[in-house]
Amino acid sequence: GEGKERGRRMGMREWPLPRLYEVLHGEERDRWPPEARFLEAAHNGDVREIKKIAKELDVQGHGIRTMVTNTTYMGMNALHAAGGGGKLPIYRHLVEEVKMDVDMPDTAQEFTPVSHAIMYGHLPAVRVL
Repeated sequence: GEGKERGRRMGMREWPLPRLYEVLHGEERDRWPPEARFLEAAHNGDVREIKKIAKELDVQGHGIRTMVTNTTYMGMNALHAAGGGGKLPIYRHLVEEVKMDVDMPDTAQEFTPVSHAIMYGHLPAVRVL
């Protein structure tokens, strides 16, 4: 059916992002790369956690906004990862406060944040994007 076809197109992304990371890195999140924890927080819509991890990653003092914008993992940034969860506050934070590029495609499949939101059926998020 349609879901199976979507799964084939998505490859491993047919799994929710946190589950994919558990398979790759184990269930102990404190052992994950910080970039993976960062994208999981974006997926879950946890603005406070992405700020905390961005601060942790900012060893050279570039600022949280720069870290949020530039942190990627497995070809995705926070705005792409947010597509799986579809929580509006994370979209508003990333688009309105951080000013992330809503047209930047991921490097794995060339999907934009809008494509991710549509693929997961989070249509209210598309309005923010």
